Amino acid sequence: MERFYIFHICMAAYGATFAIRSVSAIIEGSTSLPITVAGIAGVGMIIASVHEVLTRSPSDFEIGNLAFWAVVLGVVGFLLFQIPELF
Repeated sequence: MERFYIFHICMAAYGATFAIRSVSAIIEGSTSLPITVAGIAGVGMIIASVHEVLTRSPSDFEIGNLAFWAVVLGVVGFLLFQIPELF
């Protein structure tokens, strides 16, 4: 799988975590500005990642090794700590 797709899947998963946590908090009755903004940001990250995958060419994607692995490992680490809280 190309780095282009891995990078954008990670970014979409990161955004989905924010959106899901915000929606679950709103359903529980907790509405505040930070929760609403986190939900909007999460949906925005999902939309931006999908847009990039659909409109850009993987051959035009350039990112350094350090930045790529920092994003991938950061998202994996973030998800490992967030997934138990979602259920």
